[in-house]
Amino acid sequence: MSRVGADERARLHEAASTLAGIRAATTLLNSPVAIGEERRSAMAAMVESELQRLERMVQRQQDAARPQVPGPRAGEMRPEVAEVIDLDAVVGSMVLAHEAKGTEVGWRPSRMLALGDSDQLTEALNVLLDNAAVHGSGPVRIEVRAAGPGDTSVEIAVTDEGPGVAPELRRRIFAWGVSRPGSSGQGIGLHAARDLMERQGGYLELLDANERTTFVLGIPMLGCAVEEADQHDTPARGGRRGVAA
Repeated sequence: MSRVGADERARLHEAASTLAGIRAATTLLNSPVAIGEERRSAMAAMVESELQRLERMVQRQQDAARPQVPGPRAGEMRPEVAEVIDLDAVVGSMVLAHEAKGTEVGWRPSRMLALGDSDQLTEALNVLLDNAAVHGSGPVRIEVRAAGPGDTSVEIAVTDEGPGVAPELRRRIFAWGVSRPGSSGQGIGLHAARDLMERQGGYLELLDANERTTFVLGIPMLGCAVEEADQHDTPARGGRRGVAA
């Protein structure tokens, strides 16, 4: 399959997942179930943010389908400028979207910033949460952390309580079309997520573990949005505050 064809299928895969999250959240917002005003406001903002991301996704696909205009000569290429990403905004939005779909997610805001493409990071994280919901069990835990002493990356680790990835599948898990035995998926998501991370100077890895499943997204780190949070803060459920991991 060509790169263009693979990108189109990956975007359709992501669009379907994004629409499912929007539909679930909208149903919840319109249901008679009592929702606190703060959570209702955060969920409504998430729906609007996801709709805007979906519009940008469609626009990029339309742009890609147009005849290509010859680019500048060698030496005239202007590098893309990475945006500053508020990781709490990205993770918080995905937590709300997946909680609306019925997934229990544990998360503690980090107040960390990264450099890259927020839409691509959101899409990659969405894939991991979808994957955990389908193949894992129990609550999903998200941890945002510095990659290590002296490292210039920040990591988002997504862990579920499932049986883990079979040894014979681990080294092929990111290949196009590879899925777990019995899965109804197309084997697109993880391949697309790794590609999206590598396009912005990041990475996606599966950690070695005998139990559970942990995927780690890595992206260039910028710093913290505000002063470090008090380590004794107690996170609240949902929204930007998340759930204690």
